[in-house]
Amino acid sequence: MSPRRPPPEPPKAPEPPESPVAAGSASPGLLRKYRELLSKHEALVHKLDERTTLHVSTFKLSSWALETSASALAVLREGGVVLANARWHALSRERGPWRRDEEGRLQGPTYTALRDLAEAEAKAVLPRKEGGARVTRYRRVRGPQLQVLEMRSERVTHPQGGQVLVLVRDISAQARDEEELAQARATLMERAQLRALGELAAGIAHDLRNTLNAMRLRLQLLQRDEAATGERGQHHLDALARIVADAGERVGRLQDFSRQRGSSTVERVQLSDVIRDAVDIARGGIEHRKAGQAPRLDVVLPAKLPAVSGSSMELRYVLINLLINARDAMPKGGTIRVRAVKTGKSVRVTVEDEGTGIPEEHLPNIFKAFFTTKGNKGTGLGLSMAYGVVTRAGGKLTAANRPEGGAVFTLTFPALKAAPARKKSR
Repeated sequence: MSPRRPPPEPPKAPEPPESPVAAGSASPGLLRKYRELLSKHEALVHKLDERTTLHVSTFKLSSWALETSASALAVLREGGVVLANARWHALSRERGPWRRDEEGRLQGPTYTALRDLAEAEAKAVLPRKEGGARVTRYRRVRGPQLQVLEMRSERVTHPQGGQVLVLVRDISAQARDEEELAQARATLMERAQLRALGELAAGIAHDLRNTLNAMRLRLQLLQRDEAATGERGQHHLDALARIVADAGERVGRLQDFSRQRGSSTVERVQLSDVIRDAVDIARGGIEHRKAGQAPRLDVVLPAKLPAVSGSSMELRYVLINLLINARDAMPKGGTIRVRAVKTGKSVRVTVEDEGTGIPEEHLPNIFKAFFTTKGNKGTGLGLSMAYGVVTRAGGKLTAANRPEGGAVFTLTFPALKAAPARKKSR
């Protein structure tokens, strides 16, 4: 027997081709490029991971800030709220009715809920072509306490057109502070006005004393001339009537100044009349001083001035205060000049004195509250309130020194257009 043959060996599997990395010894350039690409890929992955982490953290922080914000935030689209934070939902539980607050005056329709206010603001903002935010205040009409909301709304122009962002803040505490500040300002103005009345009292008393002396003289003439009949007697009586009328008119002007008739509402003001009244009221406290110490008033007014916007009572107080300050700046006498003139579209009034002037270092602070150069004799309120009155009337009040010596205060107001003439009814 032939020897047994061994079984054939199974065929070997073919070896895979060498990768470029494995064949590094054969192609070093390919290996280097592969490693560079791999390093760049790892760097991009790491950078993308950092960016993702940052975005997630930013989103969480933004969400936390929006949810814990004291302001109510909401996004409106097509008249409805599509997104809002927790403060918005909490503030929505505050029921109205609400009305728009325009400097303390309630105007416009009444709204029941916060959503109604937001929808009304969205309707007002969406048609606007220009950008920018619209800020409106709303006050609750009824309730145990004052509550005021400030709503800031702005149209989203890109990319989400048609949407409105709304931010609402509860500014009730701020509104209460503003009301208290307004009351304090009114109280300070009343005190300063009483001080001005005290300054004027001596001059008015002097005028009334002269009036009474003139009346007593006329009455003595009537008593001595028992035969005074007809024309002579009537002459004395006419003189007495004129004296009494002049005294009554002077006292009446002083009462108008002291009573503050009505509120300081904006009206068409004839500055010529205001200046004349202020000069007549202050004249007694200016010209009736000791010989050589009494300033002289020189007033020049045009026949007609355009009307300006403001409060006659407040502007009269401003001019009286400036006249008293001019008098105090001239302890040895001099001339106080009051001028009014129309310049272009404005009306300018100047009050000049020949006193000591204003130190240059004090000019920047002259209109600040409680700043005074009179020591214990001054309150530091007159010029600050005068500045506020003129500013609220849309005007400007400035102070400067005259080259000849003394100070000059200039009031500038925008002139109003002439009122249309009324048609006479047939």
